[in-house]
Amino acid sequence: MGKQLPFLQPDPEQIRHQVRGVLDSYSHDWDLLAELAQNAVDAIARQKPVKGHITIDVDAPNRTISFLDNGGGIDPDNLPRLLRPFGSDKMRDPTQIGQKGVGLTFAIFSTSWVEIESHHLDGSCRATVNGARSWIDQENDQPLLIDLEEIEPAENGLRIRLKLADQEHPLWDLTHKQIEFVLRTRTALGNTASVWEGSLNCDFKLSHTDKSGDNWSAERECEYMLPTECVPDHGRISLEEFETWLDEGDRGDTEKRRKLKDKILFTSGKKNQAGRTINYWACFVPNRAFWRSISDRAGLIDAVDDDGVEGDEAYSFGGGLVTSTKGMPTGISLELKPRGSAGYVPNFFVLIEDPSLGFDIGRKSIHGRQQGMLRDIAYERFREFISIASKYIGGSAADGPSPYDREELIEEIKGLPDLDSPASAFVKRPNDQEATVAAMFFEQLGQGKFGGFEPYISGYRAKYDLFGRIGKKSFSVEFKFGLRGLFRDFTDERKLFSEIDVVVLWDLMESDWKEAAKRGLSLQEVKSDGIVEAETRFPVVHYQMFIDGSKPIEIVCMRRILKPESH
Repeated sequence: MGKQLPFLQPDPEQIRHQVRGVLDSYSHDWDLLAELAQNAVDAIARQKPVKGHITIDVDAPNRTISFLDNGGGIDPDNLPRLLRPFGSDKMRDPTQIGQKGVGLTFAIFSTSWVEIESHHLDGSCRATVNGARSWIDQENDQPLLIDLEEIEPAENGLRIRLKLADQEHPLWDLTHKQIEFVLRTRTALGNTASVWEGSLNCDFKLSHTDKSGDNWSAERECEYMLPTECVPDHGRISLEEFETWLDEGDRGDTEKRRKLKDKILFTSGKKNQAGRTINYWACFVPNRAFWRSISDRAGLIDAVDDDGVEGDEAYSFGGGLVTSTKGMPTGISLELKPRGSAGYVPNFFVLIEDPSLGFDIGRKSIHGRQQGMLRDIAYERFREFISIASKYIGGSAADGPSPYDREELIEEIKGLPDLDSPASAFVKRPNDQEATVAAMFFEQLGQGKFGGFEPYISGYRAKYDLFGRIGKKSFSVEFKFGLRGLFRDFTDERKLFSEIDVVVLWDLMESDWKEAAKRGLSLQEVKSDGIVEAETRFPVVHYQMFIDGSKPIEIVCMRRILKPESH
């Protein structure tokens, strides 16, 4: 009789392969905080203490992060199993947010060491794993070991402390307020039930030490941070209140404009669709600069860099469609392109909560059919704002724009850094605007800088920005201020690496190199030293970006063309 063998036991190299796949699936700076927050919230939701408490410590100088919760802890006998890739005890509990079993795997294998202290009804233990991240890169059969010891019992709960292996992780660059913003808009600590008159019955205490050693702490309820939180009462009005005011009398345009001038207009509600209740909260701001004002009030904008870029939009308020499920913000946003009033899209923000939302590991994208349904709900809210308030909310009526607003905008533009390039008619540098980068490209194209390239048409079918040819070879061209915009398109699957031939930027930032490396992309500067000519297809190329199995994307930097001395 033949042997019966357990064949579903992976060896160390198979486990490494699984873990690499998990690590590669994450791409956001806040992913680690999101996974740790989700586990803490799930533990509290399961235990249901009188009041949930979560304590977080982020220490940038020491590269450590700690999460402590008063949930039920983990049975010591189950702890090693739950730390394996895809190990989870939540799969049969639909109320739990995390069910894929990869969050702790991602956290553990991002560290040089991790310590988990658990207090459970069936015992207390401390588990320590050293060198998990470096183990991934080894090429041997040595297993990764866990040091498990019994400890004195204490109040039920779990604490995870870890030290990230990545010394240059973007989390270490964040300010106190940016850390809080991330926790309340990108993780389960920003519980969205609070938006629709619910509650997690949980608070968190955050202690943050930034790179300079400055320490800051704050205590907050686990509630989503809406844009209206940073606006005084007189600076906001609900859509329902505005409609009631309209019905109370015959209001003229000037009166309507005065009522809405410089206010954020908001609404919320629910919609029954596909057998479930979907909640939404939406707002409309007077102008795009209003987002910066809100972010400034919230302490999210510290300074303007040398190129006039005012911080990272990932850590400030702005327009768009964002999603949540089971009370957890997913961090996934969807692009909106309504017809007719597309110019108002940046003024519009909507949060949509779908209890059945499905998304991939790493929370990069939402399943296709659900995307369409969520966009339809967003478009309905957008059209509602446009039909009622777009004429007045910016302070303008049929008799023309407010001269004060226009002059304020001109003064803001005058304050931007000068371009000071004899090769261009532009006076100012791009201010995080891909439209200006595109205009500079066409200006130089007209001057013969990109000899041989003949443009077909711009923005055809809203797929890629420009199509053209060199001889019989066709090219697709994208315009971005920096690569981060292209990376967002890749993440949301709006653009495909293999379909883009050329991307035109203002310049390549240091953060672009880090993000490219994190995504498995290779950037290489194109140099012609007279000995070996670089192989390029476009007339002017400064960098090439590679990924296995695809032709490289060629990168043109307008700054190097217009300001060669600054390179």
